[in-house]
Amino acid sequence: MLVHPAGQGRTLVVGPTRNTVKLQGAESGGVGVVEMEFAPGFPGPPPHRHAGVDHVWYLLAGGLEILLGERTLRLTAGDFAFVPRGLVHAFANGGDRPATLLQVDTPHALDGYFTDLAEAFPAGTTLDPAVIAEIQRRHDTTPLDGVAGWI
Repeated sequence: MLVHPAGQGRTLVVGPTRNTVKLQGAESGGVGVVEMEFAPGFPGPPPHRHAGVDHVWYLLAGGLEILLGERTLRLTAGDFAFVPRGLVHAFANGGDRPATLLQVDTPHALDGYFTDLAEAFPAGTTLDPAVIAEIQRRHDTTPLDGVAGWI
């Protein structure tokens, strides 16, 4: 059993995002849950895909623009999206308020990805695209056209 009261969990800060890991893959046999907070104007990752990870997204607050395959949609608080493995996707917060997204990853968690990013780029560190690309390779994250994003 595992319980995290509101606002608690393992918090990882990467750039303008705050990622609170609510459930690590090692705790669940693979499933991961991360609450992600995106600052206003957050550009998001470039379009990418995962070969072996499905995302379940539930927007808790604010709004996000999302790319799912060839469709671009706007999510607002309370909206849900399922992103199956292999589907190209991306997201951004182009609004003027923070956005909070609950992401469930299955059958493999991506909490190691967020951990590696936070360790490689402590607060105030300049982001290095080559390091990001290596972290993405290790964690089943393939950017389109080989363009590594920072998250």
